[in-house]
Amino acid sequence: MKRNKCKFLAVFTLAFCLMGSKTLAAPKTNRIYGQDRYETASKVSQEGWKEKSNYAVIVSGENFPDAIVAAPLAKKYNAPILLTNKNVINMYTSVELKRLGVKNVFLVGQKGVISQNVEDGLKVMGIKVTRIGGKDRYETSLEVAKKLGKPKQIAIVNGSYFEDAVSMAPIAAIKGMPVLLVGKDTIQSDVMNYINSNKNAEQIYVIGGEDIISRKSFNSIPNAKRIGKGDKYQRNIDIINYFRNELEIDNMFLASGRAYADALSGSTLAALNRGFILLGDIPLPNSTINFLTSEVINNLTILGGESVIGYDLEGAAKYLPKEVSYVPDVYDVIYQNDDYTPPKSIIASATDGSKVEVDVNWNLKKVNTSKPGLFNFYGDVNGYYGRVGLNLVVHPIPIKIPDVYKTSPSRYEFILPEKVLATLSDGTSAEVPVVWDYGTQSKNSPGIYLFDGTVDKYNKKVKLTLQITDSGSGYPSNVFDNTTIEIVQGEPYKLPKTVLDKITNKNMSVTWNTQSIDTSKTGIVRLEGTVKDSPYKAYLTLIVTPKIKEIKEIRETRVQGSYYSLPRQVLATTSDDREIWVDVTWDAPFIDMGTPQTYYIKGTVKHYDKPVLLVLKVVSN
Repeated sequence: MKRNKCKFLAVFTLAFCLMGSKTLAAPKTNRIYGQDRYETASKVSQEGWKEKSNYAVIVSGENFPDAIVAAPLAKKYNAPILLTNKNVINMYTSVELKRLGVKNVFLVGQKGVISQNVEDGLKVMGIKVTRIGGKDRYETSLEVAKKLGKPKQIAIVNGSYFEDAVSMAPIAAIKGMPVLLVGKDTIQSDVMNYINSNKNAEQIYVIGGEDIISRKSFNSIPNAKRIGKGDKYQRNIDIINYFRNELEIDNMFLASGRAYADALSGSTLAALNRGFILLGDIPLPNSTINFLTSEVINNLTILGGESVIGYDLEGAAKYLPKEVSYVPDVYDVIYQNDDYTPPKSIIASATDGSKVEVDVNWNLKKVNTSKPGLFNFYGDVNGYYGRVGLNLVVHPIPIKIPDVYKTSPSRYEFILPEKVLATLSDGTSAEVPVVWDYGTQSKNSPGIYLFDGTVDKYNKKVKLTLQITDSGSGYPSNVFDNTTIEIVQGEPYKLPKTVLDKITNKNMSVTWNTQSIDTSKTGIVRLEGTVKDSPYKAYLTLIVTPKIKEIKEIRETRVQGSYYSLPRQVLATTSDDREIWVDVTWDAPFIDMGTPQTYYIKGTVKHYDKPVLLVLKVVSN
C-alpha cells in the first residue's frame, strides 16, 4: 500500500510541476466501467450503440490471441465487441444482446476458445451465428481478414503480444484494414500467401522493431513499412503519431497497458469517434509523459474501473496535457458569388507557447456570398472559453466596364493599359487589372485596331479600340501625363494650370474643358485639356471617394496573460451609408496583459477629423 501511495504522489507531483501556473481546465472526462471486463464491454456497447444493432461481435474474455483482431470486422458491420466466457454466455453479454435486438453474431475463435455450448445458447436466443476461426491465432486472424474484402492496407503485428494489436485496433477499424498475426521469426504459410496475393496494396504496415518482428520476416513482406520501436508504450505512441492526421487527436481513450479486454472493447467506440487508444501504466513511461505534455486533449474516455485505471493514472492523463490559451479571430477575403466554407481548423496558441491546430465548430456551415459586404460569425473551440470570430469580407465584382478608346501615332509606341475603370456590384467604381488578348494586332499602319481584354470575375470581354493616326511621325500622341487623382468627398481641388511635356520635359499651359469641379458628390470626373502650342490633348481622371461619417467606439475584452495585438483596421461608415475597413494608427501606450486593468487607446484615421477610441479591458483569468 505504501508503494502504491508513492507512485500516486510521484505522478501528481510530476503533473503539477508540468502544469506550472496554468488554470486547470481538465478535459471532459467519461469513465466507462463495470464490475468486471464483461460488464465494462457491455457498458461500452451502451455508450456507442444507444439504439438497436443487428450485429454484434463476440470474442473470448479469457484470452487475447483470437480476440485482438476483431475491431475492423466490428466496424464493418457497425457492431459492438462483447466478451464471453469459454463455456457459457456471460450474463452481461446476454442482457446486452437482448437490449440491442441483435439478429447476427460473429463468434471469433474455434470451439477450443469459445465452446459449442455458447454457440447453441445464442441460437436458442434466435440469433444467427457465424463462427470465424482457425486452428490457431494466426489462422484466425487470416479468416477475419478474408471477411473484410480486398484490403487497401494491411497491418501485421506479433501474435504473442496484445499491445500492438489494440493500439492499431481503432485505426485499423477506421481504415477497414485487417490485422494479421505473425511470429517474430516466422510467418505462417497461408498468412504469407494472403500477403503475397495483396502485394499491390497501398501499404503493408509492420508494427514493432526487429526485436518484435525480425528483419528476415520484414524483408519477406512486399511493400512493407515498419512503424514503432522500443517498448509497448513507445510503440503505442509511435502508432498514434504516425496516423495522427486520420484521427481526432484531442479525443483520447485511456486503457490499461497490462490487459487487453477493455482496450479491445473500447476500440470500436474509439473508431466511431475517430479517437485513439492510449495505453497507460503507473508510473507513467517517459514516452507517454512526453506525448501527453505535447498535446491538447479535450475529451478523455477512461476504459475500466479503478482497479484497472486508478485515479492516479486518471489524474495524470487529465492534467498533463497542455491547453489552448488563445485562439485568434479569422479574417478572410473573397469575391462576391465565390463558394466559401469556414475553415474546419485553425492554428491556436497553447499554454506552453507552442502553436497547435484545433477544430472549430462554427455557428454556420456555409455562407451566402451573393451580396458584397462584411460578415461576422463566431465559432467555439473545445477547451477554450472564448469565442472565435470569423470576419469575412466579400468584395464586389465588376458589373460594367465601358469600352476604351485610345489614339496613337504609332502602334509600337502604344502600351495597352494594365487597368481599366469598372463599376462594381456595390455601386462604387474602381480600377481593376485587365489581361489583353494581343491576337494579330501587331501591324503599325494607320487604321483601327481592336483588342479584347479579360477582367477577373467579369463575364464579358473588355473592348479597346485603338486608332493609329500617323505611324511615320515618330512623335507620340501621349506626350502628356494622363493623370489619375483620388480625393475624399468635400476636399477642395484646384485644376492644374500646366502639364508636363514628357518629350521636352517642360511644363506647358493647359486649359481644361471645365473651370471647377464639384467635389461634394462622389464619382469619377474625366477631363480633357487643350495644351497651348500643342496639337495633342491632355487628360485627367479625378476619383471622388466618399468621406468617413462615423467610426464607432471599439470595445474588446481579453483574458490576463493572453496575447493581444491592436487591430490594423477599423470599420467605418461612409457618407453614402456604406461600411468599409480603413487603416488606423494607434497612439498606444505599453499594454501590460499580465495585469487586469482597462486601457483607453486613441487612434487616427486619415481623412477623419475625430479620434478613434478603443477600450481594452484586461480581466483576470
